[in-house]
Amino acid sequence: MKLYVYDHCPFCVRSRMIFGLKDVACEIITLSNDDEETPTRLIGKKMLPILITERNEAIGESLDIVKYIDETYGSSVLGVPDNSAIEAWMEEATKLIYPLAIPRWANSDFEEFRPDAARQYFVNKKEAVFGPFPRLLEQSGIMVNEINAQLEVLELLFAQQERDTQHFSLTDIRLFPLLRSLSIVKGIQWPPQIDAWRREMALRSQVNLNDNIAI
Repeated sequence: MKLYVYDHCPFCVRSRMIFGLKDVACEIITLSNDDEETPTRLIGKKMLPILITERNEAIGESLDIVKYIDETYGSSVLGVPDNSAIEAWMEEATKLIYPLAIPRWANSDFEEFRPDAARQYFVNKKEAVFGPFPRLLEQSGIMVNEINAQLEVLELLFAQQERDTQHFSLTDIRLFPLLRSLSIVKGIQWPPQIDAWRREMALRSQVNLNDNIAI
């Protein structure tokens, strides 16, 4: 199997996680961010992740990939129900996480941005949606304080649930990539339970965190 991804992309991280959690072999291929031809040829539009299965079929939605691998290879590891409170937390937190992470992704050494044209392609696309990156970076102090307060709320939600160390939920699959996205931001204060969980998930899923490149 082959999985086409961008390293920074939280949706791509979702799809990468299930291979690590289930210890299923897959070739990970990082595309240049300005490569429109490859994904369009595979699924008809520029979107990643894309999985090419052992039957040479293309699957192009992150959670579809997760469910396919979980259901096809061995016993399911996604037996825990979604957590509605954490799902609601994510809905609000993304309003801060993406404006914080996206301009920092553009200034980082991810493989998909190493060609100058690919980096500029990303900047042009995202600034059209989120506004100029310098302005977002100027607002970082306020947004960091706000997301740190929201992480304390998430810590309380963690304390209210029992965790199954062998089984996971789609909430886990959605949450870890968002926290990984946030880890590129300096000044994030990780509450103890959340910090321990994201580090454990990084080990179990075999997806690195970005703390070492925080900017």
